[in-house]
Amino acid sequence: MEKVIFKRASLSAAVVAALLAPGMASAAQDMMSPDYGKSYEAFIDEGKLTGGLFYFQRERDRVQAGPGQDGKYHSNLSHATTQAALNYNSGYAWGMVGLDVGGFGAYDLAVDESNGVNEENEFSFWGDQWGSGGDGVPENGFSLSTAALKFKFGDAVTAKGGYTQLYVPGILGVNWSYQPGTYRGGQIEGTFGGLYLTYAIADEYKAPWFKNTAGFSKSSPYASDPFTDANKIDYIHGLAARYTFENGTAITGGFGQSEGYMDSYHFKLAHKFDVLGGLNTSYQFYGSDTENEDYDGLAWQQALTASWAAGPYAFRLEGLYTKAEGDLGNYLPRLTRGYGNSQGANEIWWDSRSDWNHNEEKAVFFGTTRTLDDLVGAPGWAAGVSGAYGWDANNGDGTLEPGKEWAVNFDVMYTVQDGKLKGTLFKLHYTDYNNEQDDKGSWYYPNMFSSEHDVKFHIIMPFTIM
Repeated sequence: MEKVIFKRASLSAAVVAALLAPGMASAAQDMMSPDYGKSYEAFIDEGKLTGGLFYFQRERDRVQAGPGQDGKYHSNLSHATTQAALNYNSGYAWGMVGLDVGGFGAYDLAVDESNGVNEENEFSFWGDQWGSGGDGVPENGFSLSTAALKFKFGDAVTAKGGYTQLYVPGILGVNWSYQPGTYRGGQIEGTFGGLYLTYAIADEYKAPWFKNTAGFSKSSPYASDPFTDANKIDYIHGLAARYTFENGTAITGGFGQSEGYMDSYHFKLAHKFDVLGGLNTSYQFYGSDTENEDYDGLAWQQALTASWAAGPYAFRLEGLYTKAEGDLGNYLPRLTRGYGNSQGANEIWWDSRSDWNHNEEKAVFFGTTRTLDDLVGAPGWAAGVSGAYGWDANNGDGTLEPGKEWAVNFDVMYTVQDGKLKGTLFKLHYTDYNNEQDDKGSWYYPNMFSSEHDVKFHIIMPFTIM
């Protein structure tokens, strides 16, 4: 394995050297010219120092209605957490090389330490790294989110490498709290007219609720040792291409792979129709196959989406169908098994608690938001209501009675319009989630917990220093 890693590293170094050589040679030739210093100064002059202050409070209660339980709601998450972030993004020295650095701190102002679930609140820290476990209490502290070199080759091609965020459409993405997850890896992107191409590779990752990166695993974080030789994944990588036609139609295709574990596939067709003030539609396919028995053949999710606006109203209508035969019984939106060990780039997100991703499950979502400027007499206010319903949920071999779940959501938002706090967002979100099989308890279906009431309050205050 050491030889394989050495060869891969050598190849990567050779590729980067080949890309950089012409620009470095040119820079060396011109370093005595009057324009040289001016080109270097772009590194500083075009740099940006930004950040944010954040507050998140959550009260989530879950029914305990399984065998031997009282059928009542009990606290499941209860915490108030603040974050502060600072990010520096340089310009490009000599029009070619730059640096991105960023980090954040998280502190629990209040937390229910009697409930071990709160160590996984995802806004402070759950131990040092994925798979290291915890002591039942969340941790405060600091973490680096970005430390990467970036490169620009003309107007068409960019690249980056280090501790950074990777995005390959439909294949690779990051988890978010208010801050992004972080890969140890690199990415190259190119835009050539209507054609976009990208490739990314990584050997470690951390979700934003871990302080340090860890390797990839075929196991869950609760395994006694998720990084045995049998479980370890040396790297994950992905590539994608998207072509956007002049009429706005876009076609995207992607492929991803976790070494020795999973192959993933993505296809998306999107088009905007000139009706209903602009009707955005898409068909999306996500597919994965594993080398072990986690999936029995190709598992997939297919989605249809539509969004449009009418006056102060905006609407979303989406449908989802999942097939996930095998030991897992639900579709993973990532290239590794355990949550927070890596992340994919599935675009379907309903903020309705469930993932709606069981084998044979069909689900629909409808939501609307309305600006309230005309009603409250001041700009910046909006409210929303949405709902989701899923049916025919099953396990990986289809032996259970088909399950049902549904949720209703309410949102109220206010964005400060001017002054020193301009851009600050206040948002209140409530979800009433219902598992119609509560008497069977959580996880009777592979990824379905019992009914919940979930209240989330956000304050997001961005700022720019330079």
